Amino acid sequence: MPKEKELFGNLDKTQLIRIVTNLVKNAMQASEKEEQPIINVVVLSENENIKITVSDNGKGIADNVKELIFEPKFTTKTSGMGLGLGIIKNIIEAYDGSISFTSEEGKGSIFTVILPKE
Repeated sequence: MPKEKELFGNLDKTQLIRIVTNLVKNAMQASEKEEQPIINVVVLSENENIKITVSDNGKGIADNVKELIFEPKFTTKTSGMGLGLGIIKNIIEAYDGSISFTSEEGKGSIFTVILPKE
């Protein structure tokens, strides 16, 4: 698959920045106790969609809270209001996109955002 130098999506720039910033900030907080934190952000074209993945080698998400992480006011952190993932999920779905994740405790998480190009 040839690499694209530019990807275009019909999105509000501020909303896109909010999505990526929130996911990267969460990854940084999840990885802050790692000796060598690794956070990867990948943006690529996949069929008629833009795919954004944010992965980290942080603490991961416990199985017993995985179904709650997009709920408003849910947080496992000592600071923050637990609104970030719920808000970005609403933004993504307003653009007919989706957000999903995989996570393993002690190994890290991968969040995947799919947004239509048009």
